[in-house]
Amino acid sequence: ARVIIIFILVGTWSNFDALVYDWLTKVPEAAGRAVLSASGTGVTEPTNGLSQIWKTANVAASTFSEQAGYFSVLPALIGMVIMVFAGLFVAIALGILVLAKVILWVLLGTAPIFISCMLFNPTRNYAIGWLNQSLLYALIPLFVYVIAAFLIAAMAPELTKINQISGNRELKLSDFAAFIMLCLAGSFVLIQIQSLAQGIVGGLATPIGQRSRSFTDRGIMFGRMAIGTSSRQMQAAVHRVQAQLHPPRNMAREAMQRAITANGTPG
Repeated sequence: ARVIIIFILVGTWSNFDALVYDWLTKVPEAAGRAVLSASGTGVTEPTNGLSQIWKTANVAASTFSEQAGYFSVLPALIGMVIMVFAGLFVAIALGILVLAKVILWVLLGTAPIFISCMLFNPTRNYAIGWLNQSLLYALIPLFVYVIAAFLIAAMAPELTKINQISGNRELKLSDFAAFIMLCLAGSFVLIQIQSLAQGIVGGLATPIGQRSRSFTDRGIMFGRMAIGTSSRQMQAAVHRVQAQLHPPRNMAREAMQRAITANGTPG
């Protein structure tokens, strides 16, 4: 059954695309869209939400910069602080997404090679390692999209308030306290995504590896038993044939002795 499944996945791209590629690439984005649509923020794409956060930070920073002068540099510094925190959150999210997508594309491109490694016991560990990494980098975008969707939903009221105040040129630092805290919290959570995904993939991969090794060891044991039984049967058959072709010397000696005893002494 394992061989049939491997040939189905490796034989044609349509089977691999329907059974593996679509699940690993489209499910994370669909989960992020579902969270955003349920939040009712009006943002339909997680990446659009990140763009909105960056755009709002730029508008707020430019508004503060307009209030700065030769003897009043504090508004410009506040604008820089806003840009730094917003840029930190957006850069971490985009960096993790780009890294995960590029590595996942490379892993999926080499999928036929590593799936074929499941056919042989010495190379099965390479296939299991490929499966672990594919699950890891498929889960990372899922967590990024979901966390970004939650943070965008939480930031939506703050972004709306900042946009309204920016139009009146009445921005104050207190207006950005919640926005900055959300950016810091989002950055911290995004940094922990890889550890969380590795923990989940490790928990899933361990039983898979143990199960495959148990099947492999069981097959090797049964194979050795079958080989041992057949070899013993072969040796017994060889001995029987040799016994029929070459009678033992004792039988010939006894026949000679009987002939001498019967005819050797005259009456």
